[in-house]
This record gives sequence, C-alpha cells and structure tokens, in this order.
Amino acid sequence: MRIAFIGGYGHHYLRPLLKEAGVEIERPVAWAESGAEDGGSSRISEFAGDVKIYDDPIKLLDDYRPDVLSVGAIYGHNGKYIAEALERGVKQIVSDKPIATTWEQLKRIGELTRDGSAKLLTEFDFRSRKEFRAARDAVRAGQIGRPVLATAQKSYRFGQRPGWYSDRDLFGGLMLWVASHAIDAIRFTTDLRFERVAGRGGNLSQPGYGSMEDHCAALFELEGGATGIVHADYLRPPAAATHGDDRIRVAGTQGVIEVRGGRCVLIGSGGETDITEAAHPQAIHLELLAALRGEASDLYSTELSLELAAVLLCARDAQDQKTWIECAK
Repeated sequence: MRIAFIGGYGHHYLRPLLKEAGVEIERPVAWAESGAEDGGSSRISEFAGDVKIYDDPIKLLDDYRPDVLSVGAIYGHNGKYIAEALERGVKQIVSDKPIATTWEQLKRIGELTRDGSAKLLTEFDFRSRKEFRAARDAVRAGQIGRPVLATAQKSYRFGQRPGWYSDRDLFGGLMLWVASHAIDAIRFTTDLRFERVAGRGGNLSQPGYGSMEDHCAALFELEGGATGIVHADYLRPPAAATHGDDRIRVAGTQGVIEVRGGRCVLIGSGGETDITEAAHPQAIHLELLAALRGEASDLYSTELSLELAAVLLCARDAQDQKTWIECAK
C-alpha cells in the first residue's frame, strides 16, 4: 500500500505499520507539513527511514496519490485535509481527533462518505487500551447491571504548547482535543448514545493563550435515562508522575467499574477485583488496519467517527452558549 502522513501535531498511530512484518508498504512513504511544524517528518522517518517530504498537503495528495492517509495536522485543519483527500478518491483515512472543528467541515465530510465506499477512522486510543477494554467488556457482560452514572476524566500537564493553541479556529477547543477522549470512553464503555448536553469551560491559568480553555466540563443525558459527566483540564502539575491522568467510573445497578492509574477494577458483591488482564486487545495500529481492511469491528468505523464528531461539536456549542443542546442524530 502507498501510505502518506499529513501534519506533525497528531499521534499518527499508523506509524508502526511501517515496521510491521507482513504488511507491504511502498517506499518511500510521504509526509507533508500542515503549518509551523516541529519535527513532524522525523517522527515518521523513525519508522519509515526514507520519507518523501512535501511542503503542501494538497500537493502530496495530487502527486503521491496515497492508498492510505494518516491525518494529524493543526487541529482546525484536519477536517479540510480529510475532505480534500476524499474528493481525490482516497478511500482509507485515519485521523487524529477532531475530524471536524466546524459543522461545515463535518457536513462536507458526511456528504463525501455517504455512499459508504470510504473508511474514515478516528484515533480514539482508549479503545485499544486493555484497562478500558476490560471495563467495556465487564459493563457489556452485565457485571455491574444497568449503567446509571458514567464519569470520565482526561487531565494533562500543559507543558510547552504552540502559539496557535490561542486561536480557537486553529485549536478547536479543549472539548474537541482533550475532553474528546473522555467523551468517547463513555460511549465506548457503556454503549449508550448521547441525547443532550450542557457544558462549561474557561481559562484561569494560561491567560496568554487567548481563547484556549484550561478546563472544561460536560453533563450528558444518555439514552435510557442514564447520566454522563466529563471533565478535562490542562492543570496537571509539572511534577506529576505521568503526563496524563485518564479515568472512568461507571456506576450501575449492581456494581461499579473504575479505570484509574492504568488499571481496571470491578467492585461488586464479591468485593474489589482487578480485571485489567482479562482484556487482550491488539496494538492500535493493527486494530485500525483491520478496520480499514473491512474486518467486522465495533471499535473503529466511519459511522462512529461521524457520530462522535457531532457529539463533540454539540458539547462545545453547549459550553459556548451556556445552555442545553440536543445532540445531533
């Protein structure tokens, strides 16, 4: 396959495919910068060796004509490059979130994927982590009864961030970049859809970063009367042991499941049990590859990508408008 990468700000979880035994990749692979990048091509060359570098993503699409495209651009530009690739007939696209930072971008992508011939997968990596997979498996197996209240957290150190984070049009908002993981974790773990959302956010610690939020929160009404709560922040102290602190707690009618510190704990009538090792997910690049190849999966799909993108935009709208928003159907 011919594989190309756009941008140096995304995770590009497909990179390990370049060293995967049994996966034939045409060389050189291609990479294009999407703005003021910092080491984007070097991150790809770590896996690929020789890289054909373009200074314009559109030129890459027109000249290199990839079979598979990995998008990890300045966040506000992801949707533009996804649409440009789809319009040029690229049928297999993996993108970091958000896949759209405006409703206009999402509408365009939705129209371009409507016939079902293209696959657009969003890199929600919690779906391929064993602690979150163990939580999903336990909830769906009925081990906590009916899910009632799901609370999810995503917390990061702020560290060094590029100046364009201060521009909402380029950054997209904390709800779309950071809280998105926690929102997806609730959808993935409980299998419940989002019906309504209220939100709030602000910036108290990084006044030099303009419209960027340092914290945000969302309150969801889930189908069947359940409730979801998400909070995300850039307030994790520099001295914290890890860069991120990812958690979810799902309380049900017969027990509780918790993910914290990279482990999954089931709390039920028999007490507290660590069930993390019950899950055996493949590495994310292999699960994404399987979905691109059309293997049946409820982990990654175009439908899920579009659904979550709409929910994220609704949550950001609810935060901005300080009101309840009906989640797009």
